[in-house]
Formats: sequence, structure tokens, C-alpha cells
Amino acid sequence: MQVCPHCGRQNPDTDAYCYSCGHILPNALADLERDGTGLLDDTLYEGIEPRRRWGTAYFDRRSKLQLHFRDSDEVLVLDVDREIILGRAHNEPGIPQPDVDLSPYGALEKGVSRNHLALMRDHDTVVVTDMGSANSTYLNGQRLMPYEPRILRDNDELRLGRLVIRVSFS
Repeated sequence: MQVCPHCGRQNPDTDAYCYSCGHILPNALADLERDGTGLLDDTLYEGIEPRRRWGTAYFDRRSKLQLHFRDSDEVLVLDVDREIILGRAHNEPGIPQPDVDLSPYGALEKGVSRNHLALMRDHDTVVVTDMGSANSTYLNGQRLMPYEPRILRDNDELRLGRLVIRVSFS
């Protein structure tokens, strides 16, 4: 018999957990310590880039972001090495111009704000942030909360107002 270190009850030697309080028993602890997981030598894998797969969030330093516009053959390729603001160009004084003007893709008619969306590299990922747009941003059909960054994945769909964009990493 073994005694539970938590409640002091007697338990059979073959039990791993105390029948009374559920605490792990000494014999089970000894087994865990004996069969514990050892540390591996991971120097073998240093310098190996992870392989991208469908839906991955991995965006390495050589990757480019491709924006595919629905109902159009147009593809816009972006280097994301700093924050990039997407929106539509305007003549409003005091409001900064977006880095990427989506006007050629029907931005005004589809409800895209002047400064609608921010894309920014965060280590080996890209994050997307709605900039408080009037008609919201949706990521894979889910509305983004303003100014709350979300990780962008390869093959995600963004909707800025009614402008739908499929995102891919290359």
C-alpha cells in the first residue's frame, strides 16, 4: 500500500492516483521521473527554414504578399518590411494618404475607407489590423475588431467593406 501525500489515505501500490482526492501517488511520480522526457540536441535543425504549407502563417524574409482581387484578374504584390496602410486616395487635408491606393479596384464604390487596413510584419508572420474603418474588415468571414491585430495566413480572404481580396504568400 502507498500513502497519498495530499490526504494521507491508503491506496494500492498499482494505483497512480488517490481514490479519495485524485492526487498523483508516489509510485506514479517515481515512474514519471524514471521515464521522463530527455532534452534533444536541436543543433541539427539550426538554419533550416520551415516548409510552407497551405494555410500557414509563416512569412519569411524573402516572402512577398500577393493580393488577388475578386472579379478581377488583377494581382498586387507587396513587400511587407514595414507597416503598410491600405485604403483609397483622397483630397482630405490633415488625413494621411494610404501607402496602397485601392481605388483602381473599385474601393470607393465598395466602401473602402481612406485608411482602412494596416499590414505589418511581426517576426515571421504578417498581422492585419482594421484601422477603425466605416464598413469594417472581415478575415475569413469574421469581423475584425478595430485596432486589434490578427495573424494573416496564406490563402486567407480579406473583405474591406465589399472589396474581397484573397491573400497568398510567395
